[in-house]
Amino acid sequence: MEYKYKTTFECPISICEISKASLISEASLSNLAPLVPKDIDYKSNVDLLGVAFNAAVVNKFNKNGDGMSTETAMEYTPNFVHKPTNIEHNKQKIVGHIVDAGFSDAETSKILTAEDIKNKKNPFNIALGAVIYKSVNRDFTNLVEKSLDPEDPAFRKVSASWEIGFSNFVLAVGSDDLKDAEIISDPEKIDKMKGFLKSYGGNGKTDKGENIYRLITGKIFPLGIAYTMNPAADVKGLYSDKAETEKIFINDKRDKISQNLNLNVNNQKDIHAMELENTISELKELLNEKKFSKEAIASMTDTFSDAIKQRDEQYRADIEEAKNQKETIAKEYEDLKSSVADLEQKLGEANDRISVFETEKKAEEAIARFNERMDSIDKSYDLDDEDREFLANELKSLGEDEEFTSFASKLEVLWRHKNKEAQASIQEDIEKRIDEEVAKRISNASEEVEVEKALDDAELTDAEIPNANEAVASEDQSLVEKFKDAFKRENIEIS
Repeated sequence: MEYKYKTTFECPISICEISKASLISEASLSNLAPLVPKDIDYKSNVDLLGVAFNAAVVNKFNKNGDGMSTETAMEYTPNFVHKPTNIEHNKQKIVGHIVDAGFSDAETSKILTAEDIKNKKNPFNIALGAVIYKSVNRDFTNLVEKSLDPEDPAFRKVSASWEIGFSNFVLAVGSDDLKDAEIISDPEKIDKMKGFLKSYGGNGKTDKGENIYRLITGKIFPLGIAYTMNPAADVKGLYSDKAETEKIFINDKRDKISQNLNLNVNNQKDIHAMELENTISELKELLNEKKFSKEAIASMTDTFSDAIKQRDEQYRADIEEAKNQKETIAKEYEDLKSSVADLEQKLGEANDRISVFETEKKAEEAIARFNERMDSIDKSYDLDDEDREFLANELKSLGEDEEFTSFASKLEVLWRHKNKEAQASIQEDIEKRIDEEVAKRISNASEEVEVEKALDDAELTDAEIPNANEAVASEDQSLVEKFKDAFKRENIEIS
């Protein structure tokens, strides 16, 4: 059947963090339990799985820029019943059908009646109940069961997104909440502004920067829902009554050997399979738009599909290899960082020891230098205790040899009278002058003694002539000793 307008509420699929706004607790989803098909004996029909989910948000526009009002939702939601469900909007991948339809609270998922929503302007959900054909696509069934398990990494990966056809629409500008948006229903304005819509290739904003959306009106045709990993509406997850998983064996045209439906399929593999199926589905739709024949489309789809899968496998392998390399590099980095930390610690300890050694060495060198300089000056000058105390204080503050040389030069001037060589020279000069003076006086004294002796001898003619040389020698000896005693160093002052 052809429709004037149609939306599948599609959007790119990617693994992403779930925002806080889109999180729905397990307890809140359990409020959808009344919509899970109850008139099915699941123990007898082990190939069926009953689920319930929120499929769309009313009075609020989704990521694709589409939405509907309370009145439209109340009129057409019941028509979702008995419509098919598929994987990622691929209509050739039918995996079940819708059994029940209703409404739920946007925050708690509590079931709402028609009376509850009759005049409601705030957002609420269209909620549906469905059965999944477990034997149609075993990988998908595995992913759904994992998505229902709170302890599995794939929990809440699978959600639902509605598909509808419709005959008309008006514009809503300014807010993604319908009650706060400006509604434009003038056909001329709609025709002028619809190019801003995402569904018409725009960016979802007017030339004034205002958000613009498509409000679905007219005749509405619910077409079913798609199970997806990235729904356009602000809904998340599926709910199912907890029941024991039955193991069954199926023999069909795809697999001629018995298989266990409870396969341990890798979560990421299942997710990648859904992504590939969605890509191939989009490719088919593009080829259909180009008016290719069914045979050509089938041939090209198979060719493209094989190429895409081959490249996807290579891409996944490259990603896995890059991941392994990254982990290896990260481990090597951590090991290197740990090694560097150890080396830094050891280097720090070595530097501390070197610093202590250098300090002690400098102290020893300073002491040796001080003693050497002290001995050098002490040998050169005749110093008393006060001089040595002064000298020690001054030498402590001296560093380089140039400073000591300058200080020593000053001492030569200040302590010239204390210089031992100068004092010895002076002493030698004094001794020499004393000796000269003593010799001179002895000579004069000897002459006087001779004269006086001669006179005495002249008067005593009868007396025996004494040994003159012996008397003079005796007299001379006593005079020399007297002069020497008189001219000792401590008895002489030289000016």
